Amino acid sequence: MPPASLLLLTAALSLGLVLGAVALLQAGSQRRLRERVRDCSGVAAPVATAVVPSIRTVRSGHGPMLGKVFRFLRFNPEIPQEQVVPWPLVAVLGLAAAGISASRLSGVIGMPLAAVAGLGSGVFAARAVFAWQHARYCDALFRQIPDVLGLMVRAIRAGLPLAEALRGISRETPSPSKEEFARVVSDMAIGRPVEAALMRMHDRTGLTEYAFLAVTLGLQSQTGGSLAETLDNLGEMVRKRVALAKRAKALAAEARMQAGLLIILPFIAAFAMSMIQPFYLKTFTENPTGQRMAMIGLTLMLMGVLTMRWLIRQAGKD
Repeated sequence: MPPASLLLLTAALSLGLVLGAVALLQAGSQRRLRERVRDCSGVAAPVATAVVPSIRTVRSGHGPMLGKVFRFLRFNPEIPQEQVVPWPLVAVLGLAAAGISASRLSGVIGMPLAAVAGLGSGVFAARAVFAWQHARYCDALFRQIPDVLGLMVRAIRAGLPLAEALRGISRETPSPSKEEFARVVSDMAIGRPVEAALMRMHDRTGLTEYAFLAVTLGLQSQTGGSLAETLDNLGEMVRKRVALAKRAKALAAEARMQAGLLIILPFIAAFAMSMIQPFYLKTFTENPTGQRMAMIGLTLMLMGVLTMRWLIRQAGKD
């Protein structure tokens, strides 16, 4: 490995470790500060219920430019419970991917272009992890929507008001719906209308069904009528949408299998060729021109994989 590449890789990993250590220290100090404030105020520890995040009545502290960066990375600081992998660890993984990519490409395309390519690979690696976590969280919420609406309808038919029905959802439903409806109840506690609180949940998660629920409750509060019947009709529609999404995912399994075979087939052929005639692959490992051709081929393969993935996801949405 060239000395410059080794230095870049060492610097990237050191920076990632420093960022992770600083983030962990800040989290620990904030936790100790909250414990000290609770001990000094004499307030007992809360009962083990849904964890309600702090209620913000103003805009978040980050500016519009940082918000655009967060949206590009698929990182949502408003939903910390979706982060299976802590963001400092994701930053370290992204920096490691950037250092490894830059070190591998420096001998092929030169150090300046390798640094740019390494930075891009690190950013997209972090984006892939954040997108996976957000998709996993939203998929869990989406699968729980029919049960949530059914519980709401049963509570209203039993004579409970809508606010108490939402509190029951925040206590009895499993995660992650439990935490999200706890935030809705907290928003209602400070005077925000229920449709506005549900629309905020739609903005956080991006699930269209919560926008349907917010609009339905807003219209019902203005026009009147049977709330239980309205929610029952909405629940039936949402159940059909969930079933249709599961069917589309099952139908797309064949396309994903074909895409996986197309991805792995060149590597199987290269392995077989290396076993039969090893000198054929030396052109792509020892010759600079062959190395550039291999990098171009891998880049085109990656673009094809991303294109197939996008087409499969669009077909599932339709």
